[in-house]
Amino acid sequence: MIHAARKRRQKAREQGEFIPVEEPKEEKSKKRTVQEDGDGDGSDEDDDRIDMSAITGVKEREERREQFYAVQREDSDAEESDVETKEWENQQIRKGVTGAQLVSAQQESVISQYLIGSSFSQTFQNKSALLIDDQQGNGGATEFRGLSTAALLEKAYAASSGIRLSGTGGSNKRATAPTASGIGVTKSTDPKPTGPRMPQQILAQLTERHQTTAALNRKHDEDIKQITHDIKLLQMDHLACEQKAPVAAAKYRFYQEFRCYVSDLVECLNEKVPLVVALEQKALTLQGKHSGMLIERRRQDMRDQVKEVSDANKPAKRIGPEDQERVRRAAEREGRRTRRRRDREKNETSESHYDGMSSDDEIPDMEAARYRSALQAIELEAREVFVDAAEEYGEIAGILERFEQWRQHDMPAYSDAYVSLCLPKILAPLIRLEHVSWNPLTVDALVELENERWYRTVAQYGCSATTEAALAADPDVRLIPTLVEKIFLPKLTALVEQYWDPLSTTQTFRLVRLLKRFVRDYPSLKITCKPLRVLFQAILDKLKQSIDNDVFIPIFPKQAQEAKSSFFQRQFCSGLKLLRNITSWQGILADAALKELAIGSLLNRYLLNGMRVCSPVDAVAKASTIVYTLPRVWLSPGASVVQGMMDQFISMLRHLQSQLDPVLPPNGELAEQIRKILTSLHVVSTSSAVL
Repeated sequence: MIHAARKRRQKAREQGEFIPVEEPKEEKSKKRTVQEDGDGDGSDEDDDRIDMSAITGVKEREERREQFYAVQREDSDAEESDVETKEWENQQIRKGVTGAQLVSAQQESVISQYLIGSSFSQTFQNKSALLIDDQQGNGGATEFRGLSTAALLEKAYAASSGIRLSGTGGSNKRATAPTASGIGVTKSTDPKPTGPRMPQQILAQLTERHQTTAALNRKHDEDIKQITHDIKLLQMDHLACEQKAPVAAAKYRFYQEFRCYVSDLVECLNEKVPLVVALEQKALTLQGKHSGMLIERRRQDMRDQVKEVSDANKPAKRIGPEDQERVRRAAEREGRRTRRRRDREKNETSESHYDGMSSDDEIPDMEAARYRSALQAIELEAREVFVDAAEEYGEIAGILERFEQWRQHDMPAYSDAYVSLCLPKILAPLIRLEHVSWNPLTVDALVELENERWYRTVAQYGCSATTEAALAADPDVRLIPTLVEKIFLPKLTALVEQYWDPLSTTQTFRLVRLLKRFVRDYPSLKITCKPLRVLFQAILDKLKQSIDNDVFIPIFPKQAQEAKSSFFQRQFCSGLKLLRNITSWQGILADAALKELAIGSLLNRYLLNGMRVCSPVDAVAKASTIVYTLPRVWLSPGASVVQGMMDQFISMLRHLQSQLDPVLPPNGELAEQIRKILTSLHVVSTSSAVL
């Protein structure tokens, strides 16, 4: 075929029908001769022969490599398929071996063991051959030296009736010998005799099987009863759930709507609270600036008067700008005193008044109008904060109405959600906004909280309790006390720090009266209340600052006292007024702190030094006023005030009593007054001891 193809190509080239594109490359090392065909017509073509041995060797090596890798993969997969392979082999074996063959093999094994034990090995071989022929074609009824197969098998079973075959190596599997009826081999985990079973054994096994079956039947009956009972309960639950489904659906819709409402409410309050805080701070800063101006003016007037008294005996000097300013302040000061004096004369209270007891809080009308207009502007801004909010988001009544619906709809869930703890935080911004300029220390803020609209709205919230027990179980019973504790006590603390003037008797009495009413009306305001403790500490700190900065009693020689008695008396009365304001806190603040301030700091440090330079008549009058100002509970027999803290005061009175001449008539009256004072202090006077 190759030679014919070459002839065809040669003929085509000669005829010009085929022109090769390029000459084929010839390899010098791989040439082979071309044998001419049988006709003997030669060809000048000496084409090369291709050596296929090298190519065949490469292909064989690649095939061997692939076979090697395939064997490796088969080995790795063989381990995974061992279990399946064995199972398949067992199935094929069971398919190839019939039950009759298994019975024949078992019978042959039993007879073989019997004959071996009886030294009949050769007989067993012959018998085995005959037994196999019998099983295959003769129906199993041949004779062996006069014994039939059935007889020989019966003797073998009788000889081995007591022997039990069991597996070795930890295996519990065994084979049970077939009976005469040809029952097949069975497998069991319990060892059993290989021979025929006795009637007693059969009866025992049947009895045991009957008992087991009866017990299982009883258990099944009980399970059926329990399942029937459970089905009835489930049917009842199903009916109950179907009945409750509309209620649950309505409750689900309610809570979804209320959840959306609460989310919107919280978002609204988060946006408005910074505005409320800013307005509160603005109003507090304005009030603090106003009060600070009055306090600083009073202290500046005191410094100016000290300067005037000090420069009274000095030669006159050139008046400078500071002196002109001091003169202007003195003129304004005297004008305010004159107007207060005229008001007292108009009210007929001038006889019982002492200079220095009144508060100098008068300001020009223009400044007062500017102050009021600034507060009104803040209040107008406060009204505009919730103007863009709906009623149920920007008013206390609207918010409480929505929560009242929840309270009536599902009271247990209302209690479990701790709404009573959240309501004060929700209502606080709205109440604080209504009281952004609230100041109970001024005349304009005398309106009681109980008369305000928000108070009545909150008091009527959840008023469904008809008995004391129901009222005690109401989670919102402490809503108003909590609002007072969380809103008004911090507000009062800020006012005490920024606005309150301890030298102002009016402001002090208003603050004392308000706190007494809070403590009386709201029992939850105990000493353990943190805002209340912070407020009390702020009051004590402000009283200490007032003693350090506002009390100044000039000490002059007695011969110069008459000329300077006006300034001295005014300053001493100012100290007495502060003493009265401090003692007015008795029953609210701790007695130990008040005694330290009133007696230890103010009386012993300032007032006694002024009384020592007074005339006897003036000193006795001042001592009587001081004793009258002190609370009666402090002057009880055995009190710590009388035993320790009033020792300097008592010593001063005794020293004054010893200097009086009893011959002079006025001195007798003074001595009687001193004796009464000492008696009120539960101290025996010197004259009484002499008598």
